Amino acid sequence: MSDEINYQNINTHTQPKRKNEVKDIVIAWLGISVCFALVLGGYNLFNLKNLSDFSLTNLITFIIVSLIVTGTAFILHELAHKYSAIYFGAKAQFIKWNTPLILAIIFAFILGFVFVAPGAVYVFGKSLSRKENGIVSVAGPVTNIILAGLFYTILILGNYQNIIILTTLTLGVLINLWIAFFNLIPIGPLDGKAIFLWNPFIWVILVILSLGGYLLLTGVI
Repeated sequence: MSDEINYQNINTHTQPKRKNEVKDIVIAWLGISVCFALVLGGYNLFNLKNLSDFSLTNLITFIIVSLIVTGTAFILHELAHKYSAIYFGAKAQFIKWNTPLILAIIFAFILGFVFVAPGAVYVFGKSLSRKENGIVSVAGPVTNIILAGLFYTILILGNYQNIIILTTLTLGVLINLWIAFFNLIPIGPLDGKAIFLWNPFIWVILVILSLGGYLLLTGVI
């Protein structure tokens, strides 16, 4: 599972043409939520034989959980990028990517895997140094790791009987860790490339925390 979430630096004097940032964020959030609902519910081609067991209640539950978890994971991740860039004197705006978002939903249904790249925070108005670029990029994954820690703390401190609350907290941990790790992959426009070029040591630590935590909590290791 994964969630987009990219940071991209563009030319100093280039400003994105699209103005409705809130609309872009909401659409991207809803798209990601659909992806996770499909995957969490097992609604993919490999599980078509189980469609006879389809439950509208379960689907609604997965959608609610996905909206809550991806809402915090995705939106706060992007805001971390945006306001980190603003802190360094630049301007920043989130712009959704329509084609990758549509493909993500298709992949979620066909493969049962969330490969989400719904958009990016574009930075303009100032050319960032490698260090500034790295810090702006690292803000997203660090936010997700912190959120995973908060979800985990709330989870272990309580004795929850409500299945929706329990599921939300559990997935809040796992989804945030997965989003952090996916964005740490050092390729293309993902955060990991800028982080690795700025400080490989920090990159390694974050990969260990995100991937190691995910594998440990899912019982892989």
